[in-house]
Amino acid sequence: MKKFYYLLLATIMSLGMYASTLDLDPAVVLADTMYEAADYTVPSYTEFIIAKIAARNTPTQENLRNLVKKVTGLQPKQMPYNMVATINGDPHTQMGFAWFTNDSIFDGELQIIAKADAAASDFEGEDVITVPAAAQRTKKALRYVGQCSYIYKKAELKAGTKYFYVSHKALATNLTPGTIYSWRVGHAGYWSDIAQFRTEEEQQGEYSFLLMSDSHIMDKQYVDEARRCALAAVKTVPEARFCCFPGDFVEDGTLANSEWEWERWFEEAMEPVIKKMPIVPTDGNHDDSPLINYTYHFNTDNYFNMAVTDKPQFEGITYSFVYGDVLFLVFSMQDFWRESYDEKYKSWSVYLTDHVSYWFRTQCHDNPDTKYRVSLAHFNLFSGSDHSTDVEPPLFRKCMLPTMKECEIDVALQGHDHTYEVIGPVDPDNMTPIMEAISDREQVAIDNSKNVTGYKNGTYCTDDGTFYFIGATCGHKRYSPHNRARMEREYTDDLAVLFDGKHHNVPNYFDLFTGMFGQPNAPTFTKITVKDDCLEFKSYTADDDEGNVTLINTMRIVRNREHTVTDIREGIETPKALMDGEKFIRDGQLFILRNGRIFNALGQAVTIQY
Repeated sequence: MKKFYYLLLATIMSLGMYASTLDLDPAVVLADTMYEAADYTVPSYTEFIIAKIAARNTPTQENLRNLVKKVTGLQPKQMPYNMVATINGDPHTQMGFAWFTNDSIFDGELQIIAKADAAASDFEGEDVITVPAAAQRTKKALRYVGQCSYIYKKAELKAGTKYFYVSHKALATNLTPGTIYSWRVGHAGYWSDIAQFRTEEEQQGEYSFLLMSDSHIMDKQYVDEARRCALAAVKTVPEARFCCFPGDFVEDGTLANSEWEWERWFEEAMEPVIKKMPIVPTDGNHDDSPLINYTYHFNTDNYFNMAVTDKPQFEGITYSFVYGDVLFLVFSMQDFWRESYDEKYKSWSVYLTDHVSYWFRTQCHDNPDTKYRVSLAHFNLFSGSDHSTDVEPPLFRKCMLPTMKECEIDVALQGHDHTYEVIGPVDPDNMTPIMEAISDREQVAIDNSKNVTGYKNGTYCTDDGTFYFIGATCGHKRYSPHNRARMEREYTDDLAVLFDGKHHNVPNYFDLFTGMFGQPNAPTFTKITVKDDCLEFKSYTADDDEGNVTLINTMRIVRNREHTVTDIREGIETPKALMDGEKFIRDGQLFILRNGRIFNALGQAVTIQY
């Protein structure tokens, strides 16, 4: 053992400034009794332990430098982490915030100052806005190590390692429109790094936002590639107002959930974006967990959850906001099975057809003047890779296509399929592409991996249908596009085999892919700019760790016809005799008969005569 420490000491001393500046005795640093876990934040201590084990097992100069770095990075247990800002309510004047601390650390507040790139000293003046945080201890200990073996091998943790945390949330209100704010969270003596955001202008003109998805954090490679994408996005689009992220933040959902994966999403992978702008999140299927990690980590509007009787699994996964000339409808289809649904033929879902669809109509009815209506969800109505034959899409199409038509949704931003897919505009009545709505496409060589259609760029008009878009993945988990022959083999109109996970029910499916369709084979993000005459999409691959990118596709989404005002009661008549599941009106109010009980439009059980 002595020989090992002498070798280690000689190696560290050869690093020069690292040893002399920090005056570290390697034998002490590596001793089991040095640096107790209880004294430091969970993220910083785990990173230290990983570096310590690596240096112990392989005492190279690189590993020892990293150990010194992680020692200096140890944070006192009172420090906040996993901080994020989220759109919550009117982005002119409000913003939501959330962060974590170790168990038992309940002190916490938000500080905001109207200044770009503020320093810590700027928060000592009189112009600082202070907002107390609501602190909640997680109801159960969150499983730190999930199914993936990376973290418990690197940190030598037990597979069932769990920690309690305290989730802090604050809502800033009465902000000034069109203002850049710097913010930090914590309490006296223990403040986070400083981040910033910008409120919407009073009369918002042209602006840009980011779309990134499906990081699937599970090991170092996934963390590194997502961070590469985040760095490139911030460097390429420094003016972006927010980042839309439609789910699959992490890999390990269900009971085998890994809080370490969530931690790395906030602390490392997406940290460059989080420090520059708010996030617009919703959940993905890999984010599922009865431990409700998602709920603890984000602070978005929760009106939808409060309005329905059978609550979604997470808070704030379905919400809306208006930014400039766009109505954003962020929603989740994860809970389609709640209350009841047609399990055999998947032709209806109470949750989707009653609650989500009614909410869509209400938001469009209440915001009739926006030029564009954009939805954001994890699951696909249409997709062309490995998820195209899943059992859920026929249900989603059955339930949501009438809503997309009635609400005249211009753009559906989707995740889940990990491939770059330009779809439509799609006629919602017969699921066919509206070819006369497409112009200016560039014809290029067909590539069986990167572009199986041989088209890129183009202008797409959404007057008569919805444009569906999947922007590949910002991480490492990638699928390959299905070609025409495969899609034709997978088609069926036989309900007996439709839900076997090998078939879909969309005739001539390949024709829906009207633009670039393929696998970029690199972390990918999209800049979407809201202009006077279009929504401009520019998609990029992140090519290295220096922020260099390649522009792979440019599109314009246009709408020439104004939206009609959505009537939330349109087309519903009052029959004399009702069948289960039918809707009706009494005294100008909408009701539905379900399982012998009457529910109002908010999903509340009521007693009336029908």
